[in-house]
Amino acid sequence: QNLDHGRAWGILTFKDTSFPSSGKTESEAREMEHVMYHDWRLVPKHEEAAFSACTPAPEDSLASVPYPPLLRAMILAERQKNGDTSTEEPMLNVQRTRMEPWDYPAKQEDKGRAKGTPV
Repeated sequence: QNLDHGRAWGILTFKDTSFPSSGKTESEAREMEHVMYHDWRLVPKHEEAAFSACTPAPEDSLASVPYPPLLRAMILAERQKNGDTSTEEPMLNVQRTRMEPWDYPAKQEDKGRAKGTPV
């Protein structure tokens, strides 16, 4: 028998509290495909409470920062070339766009099936 691979069943739970769907879990256990990825972690029942307890990271207050000097000079030169006389400093937006979590292994498998790759 090939003992390098096996099957595992579990309940998918998102731990991150910054997502709107935080704290949601699936209603029943399902077979976890591609458990070799680091997206999955086996947590014993007696450690679930400690694992799911999460303190949110502090939010960064920076919404934008100045452009690097060369890029700033290029932007100002482009403005001058277009006849824009504004003295507003160009700022680079650095706010993170939050996205919903996804089930990575399942999506990869669906993509592989769509291409018609053999299993």
